[in-house]
Amino acid sequence: MLSANATTPLHRPDGAAAGNPAERAFRFLQELAADLSQEAITFPTFVDATIRIGRALDDPTMDADRLALVVSSEPLLAAKLVQLANSVSFNPAGRKIADVKTAVTRVGFTSVRSTAAAVALAQVRESNDLKEFRPEAERVWRHSIDVAANAYVLARTVPSMRPDEALFAGLVHDIGRFYLLARATRYPELTAYRDELDSVILEWHPAIGQAILQQLSLPENLTTAVAEHEVSAPRVPARNLTDLVVLANLAARVREGRAPLEPGAGLAADSPVIKVLDDARAELAALTAALR
Repeated sequence: MLSANATTPLHRPDGAAAGNPAERAFRFLQELAADLSQEAITFPTFVDATIRIGRALDDPTMDADRLALVVSSEPLLAAKLVQLANSVSFNPAGRKIADVKTAVTRVGFTSVRSTAAAVALAQVRESNDLKEFRPEAERVWRHSIDVAANAYVLARTVPSMRPDEALFAGLVHDIGRFYLLARATRYPELTAYRDELDSVILEWHPAIGQAILQQLSLPENLTTAVAEHEVSAPRVPARNLTDLVVLANLAARVREGRAPLEPGAGLAADSPVIKVLDDARAELAALTAALR
């Protein structure tokens, strides 16, 4: 279950004093390792907000009429779905709609799951568990929306890829960061040193994200993309979902003015990936506005 970048041995450092960095992170990492080994990762704020939609979508007899009824019971989700259906990506002809059933039909069932995830992540961002880390949660949420929009647009350039699947993968690729920020509030001796906490989150969030999505029984190609999005080398053109998420993530970092995590792993300004996204600026803006 551990990803390639979450394999740090969790042995107590010899002679670690109570105040040094290794000791501050030890208890936090020890608990995370125990949760991973026991498959005990839970994130109620996210899971509870998406489980009903997930169950409906997993029903092989589900049709647009019944799914529209399920969606309509969640007013914010219904409103977001109609907004998404009216965005440039799903409505290039400009024919506006205002009912949930037509929205479900227009965007497709997988995009209903993506919209539910977007609503859930917005609720996670506002949860009391993340009150102490509100600016960080806001940044992660906005980054996730940007990566989702990038992945959707880039997926259309890969014949074997489904844009709606890429959209969902982009949305949830950093779900592990939200979880770790929420859990960190229990460890004030670590949160007082934000650089140390940032290092822990950077190393562990892919594995935690993978575990959360595995708990929801989501497809392996999705959980693999989440587990490997920080460590897989960028590959152009993309060949699978992991490649798409890696490229979408790097492109978002370029737009945010942030350096790549690995030297030499960034995207050049003249990369074909950046060109595709530059050509789709209006569509990207509409998608991110709909998901936010």
